[in-house]
Amino acid sequence: MLNSPEPRRSPAIRLIRFLRLVYALPIGLAIAGIVGGFVLEYGWYVAAGSVGISLTIMVLILGSIARSLHGAASPQGTKFVKEHGDWALAKIESLKTTGTQINDAYVTELKLVVAPPTGQAYRATARELIHPVRSAAYQPGTVVVVKQSARYPGVLVVDADPPREWTERPWRVGSIGEERTPEPEARQGNFAGRLAMTVVSTVVIAAALLVPIRDDVLGQLLSQPNMFTAEALRDGVAKMSAESERFEGLTVESDLIRAEVPGAYLTYRGGTVKRDSTSTGAPDKQFAASEVNFDAIPGLVARFGGDPADVRVYLRRENVGVTMTVRSANDSERELVADAKGVPALTADAFTEQGFQEVAALLTKTSGRHEVYEAIIRTDYVEFQLPGPGPGTSDDYDWHRGRLVGHQPSPIQPDPGAPLFALSKLSPKALPAILAKVNERMPGFPRDKVSVGFREDNGTWSLSTSVKDDYGRGIEVTASPDGSSVAVVPTR
Repeated sequence: MLNSPEPRRSPAIRLIRFLRLVYALPIGLAIAGIVGGFVLEYGWYVAAGSVGISLTIMVLILGSIARSLHGAASPQGTKFVKEHGDWALAKIESLKTTGTQINDAYVTELKLVVAPPTGQAYRATARELIHPVRSAAYQPGTVVVVKQSARYPGVLVVDADPPREWTERPWRVGSIGEERTPEPEARQGNFAGRLAMTVVSTVVIAAALLVPIRDDVLGQLLSQPNMFTAEALRDGVAKMSAESERFEGLTVESDLIRAEVPGAYLTYRGGTVKRDSTSTGAPDKQFAASEVNFDAIPGLVARFGGDPADVRVYLRRENVGVTMTVRSANDSERELVADAKGVPALTADAFTEQGFQEVAALLTKTSGRHEVYEAIIRTDYVEFQLPGPGPGTSDDYDWHRGRLVGHQPSPIQPDPGAPLFALSKLSPKALPAILAKVNERMPGFPRDKVSVGFREDNGTWSLSTSVKDDYGRGIEVTASPDGSSVAVVPTR
């Protein structure tokens, strides 16, 4: 039987073995499912991934069982010997289980002395799946019939149903030669080549399964876009606008855009827009993309600083109009606010000469008025009461450091004929003078607790503040609008 040919397989079987499809198909399905379902969040890929993972585990378990059954022998060697091997008698010297159990049977390693019809006897090892019911037939000293072949030295298969003439042969053995062992796995085939083919086939299968969502795969995993560049941002907003002409909220992150539109939530990532869920809608918050200067966002992000992956840009319609707010995802204290054109909010200190000039110029430019009924001034907040749109009416314009100017009708309207004061006559030097006097008389008093009022009293315009410590002791400081005089009045 030495020259017996290897059993020929069909072309399909040979192709499957060559491409390692038994392993590549389930692993490729699992990879595609993980990428498409668990990473890119496509529901149908989640099911594919679950099936692929289950099949991969099953194939690996079956492969492990097969290796346990064959031991050092190759599957093709074992199969050849089983189908084309020569019979021989063998006596069991010892046996032990390998720890692998299939149903109720155990994979058992048998140490045998083999006595072929011709040639010298030798020792070898075989593995058999033995059920406890049949264990008595495999005890040490028992003679069994095996198959062997010179083509695969050391490979033995115990024949469970040998010809009767072999079961009746007497056991005879002369001298025993060297122990025979199967050839190492590396000599039975190109292990590295098989592994490489498995990897290649797996990649091809996974790639083929991901073709329907190739834009997301290329855009998100292989070439991560930077949404804080003008070109990527314009493309994303254009595709979002194709889904809805109106937005109720827009959030830009380094790799995606999220939007709330009438009735739905959208996500743009990797060149694709997905509808995530439905929303109730907020018509009073809607705005169009044409109202926003998206080209300003990259500059705002650069000005904000830090890791771009930590930055979020929120676009919302507020009382002051559409705003762009840049925030840190990990530091709630960091924030940069800009209007729809991308002009950042003022962050000045109103108690400095330059800071007050900047705040006053911003408020007068926003309101279009240069005269006030009165004002409240703090280091981070300034409110001007200015003439309103109708006779005897007034509006409040509020500046908060780092926020856009707010505008609303004043809750308290001026008396008929109330006098106005031209802001050009209010010297910015008066405010630092008041603050210096407070520091002189009450050293260390927190500047953020100082509030200066500017108003008219009996025909005289003045700046004044009243401060007290924790014990109720304090002072009142007044100053003329031009800062030429500063007076201190003790209070209790």
